[in-house]
Amino acid sequence: MFENWGIRDLLKFQPALRLLPAGNGPIQIAGALEFVVEPPGKDRIEDAYEIRMETPRAFPKDLPSVWETGGRVPKDFHKMYDGSLCLGSPTRQMLLLQREPTLTGFINSCVVPYLYGYSYFEKHEKLPFDELNHGPLGLIEDYCSIFDVGELEAGIQMVKLASIRKRFANKYQCPCGSGRRLGKCHNLKVNAIRKQLGRKWFEKELNLVLALIERAKQAASKGTNNA
Repeated sequence: MFENWGIRDLLKFQPALRLLPAGNGPIQIAGALEFVVEPPGKDRIEDAYEIRMETPRAFPKDLPSVWETGGRVPKDFHKMYDGSLCLGSPTRQMLLLQREPTLTGFINSCVVPYLYGYSYFEKHEKLPFDELNHGPLGLIEDYCSIFDVGELEAGIQMVKLASIRKRFANKYQCPCGSGRRLGKCHNLKVNAIRKQLGRKWFEKELNLVLALIERAKQAASKGTNNA
């Protein structure tokens, strides 16, 4: 398992990280994560953050969770309900992870961009890249970006079509509003992403976003009733 995940390579190139005793639970790595990043047209930033990463034993089919443990990143800065870092939608993370399905690949493609973004924010009081909303709205916005559609409802429908077999999904009207069937419109985009992650992944993602929307509605309703 460690060989497939590239843990030894990660600890070699990030010597300030260490493997923690985990028992039968997730594999835990903690310590200082160091990076040097210079995106095109942006500042070169060299920095380090104290983190803890929990990796499910089903990795790379299941995604790790990462916490910033040094108290540097505020609680309201793009974090999940459990305080872990919001690294983008699970679908976005999985697509990035496909390129290098190791822990080093996950850190480089998902964790370091988040930490670079916060370091940049500390310096300039703005983020270096486009910012998504929090919660289900941000999740749906990312789906819209992934599937190249503009309307939020279209993003949800694209996830639904990605959870359906190709020959059936292609018969549905494309959610983008073109008036054409998916098979004559966004089929190449949907088919390529479905092939990468599988229908089951998008079934799970559809259930997730619908549950988050329902939770947000209930919270809004409760807030209105208490007003």
